[in-house]
Amino acid sequence: MEQQLKEMEIRPNKMAFQLAVGFSVYTVVLIFLFKLLGIDIQEQNVPVATKVMSAVLSYLPYVLVILYAQIKHRTELGGYITFGRAFSTGFRVSATAGLFIGLLMILYYKVLDPASLDHILEIAMEKAAETAGDTAKAERSVKAMAPYMPIMIGFGAAISYTIYGLIISIIGAAVNKRIAPIKFD
Repeated sequence: MEQQLKEMEIRPNKMAFQLAVGFSVYTVVLIFLFKLLGIDIQEQNVPVATKVMSAVLSYLPYVLVILYAQIKHRTELGGYITFGRAFSTGFRVSATAGLFIGLLMILYYKVLDPASLDHILEIAMEKAAETAGDTAKAERSVKAMAPYMPIMIGFGAAISYTIYGLIISIIGAAVNKRIAPIKFD
């Protein structure tokens, strides 16, 4: 009963919001850092080590942020947390981070670095020309989707980070759950 009262009083919303905003900003800073270092994951001949490093720098902190939120909330609740509460905490972080990352991707490609969008469109045009065999047709199709590309990238990032976070939240909740002992009076 006491644990249920604590769960009703203490909510993870503020912490989840702060962690999500922090991770979203980290993601955009990471994109700028890769650009500054001349690392382009979009290219075809990127070394495997570079791809692995990019994935680790992108997703390991994301996993750690979600697990941190679950553990921190468990500590706030007195060391005990149910599976559902731990999952909810992790999912709040992932859904909010997905939303902010999606919005920041749109902002990045529309305002902060439109040249990156042009580079992505060039690569898409090359790949479309290879696949279709018709350069003119590939150019028309890529130019038709160009105005919507930042929105598609942002939407894709938001959905993918939310789905990854869902999976991480389930696993983290299974690991982090601690059931309060039943006290008999």
